[in-house]
Amino acid sequence: MAKNEDTRDASLRVSKKTRDSLKAAAAVAGRPLYDVTNEAINNYLASVKSGGARKGKK
Repeated sequence: MAKNEDTRDASLRVSKKTRDSLKAAAAVAGRPLYDVTNEAINNYLASVKSGGARKGKK
């Protein structure tokens, strides 16, 4: 059970860091957070489809 909690805590920390990064990027660019978030998601999905973000690759 402790491992699941550690994993969840780590996931929340990453999510918070990602959200904070997106908010900062939106503020610097003077763009709505919604647009910046959608763009980041689309870029990530495109990289996954092209094999740029493979699981287990370090």
